[in-house]
Amino acid sequence: MDLLISMMATGSPEEFADKLGIKRSTLFETIQEMKLLGLDIKYSISRQSYYYANNKRIKIRLETCYSA
Repeated sequence: MDLLISMMATGSPEEFADKLGIKRSTLFETIQEMKLLGLDIKYSISRQSYYYANNKRIKIRLETCYSA
């Protein structure tokens, strides 16, 4: 999701949801949750894509922690 938004390659909401394999309503809920986290996500009608309106993006990192 982050990659498609950052590349402005989401397409319309329907296309974006299809690319992610989710329902359109789930897409809107997820975008709303991302906005609540402080991301400024907008939709460009002319480009037909979502985009980040500022330099903030989501970064998720998984690490394996070993206990002694």
